[in-house]
Amino acid sequence: QAYGLVLEFKKMFDYKKPSYAAKYFKRWYEKVMKSNIPEMIKAAKTLLNHIEGILLHIKTNISNGKIEGMNSKLRGFTKRAFGFKTLKNLKITIFIALGKLNLTPA
Repeated sequence: QAYGLVLEFKKMFDYKKPSYAAKYFKRWYEKVMKSNIPEMIKAAKTLLNHIEGILLHIKTNISNGKIEGMNSKLRGFTKRAFGFKTLKNLKITIFIALGKLNLTPA
């Protein structure tokens, strides 16, 4: 029964509109609460706490993996920031590295 609920939850990502996915999630959440499976209830409550992020993923189709990668690079820059005399120079370095700027002469 628990595995069936997990499979049902995955169907939520078939929706392209967050409003439809939210309605689907609400029905799924109610079904989980009626299931009396403690592990599924705990998981559903966790998902409810993160529903805004889940719906944002459905809307944008962007995972947080890219953001985590950028954060990792930014941390590396700030660790080396002692070499930058000003915050402005650090910002310039970040824009060059992460802004995908084309710096070749026209």
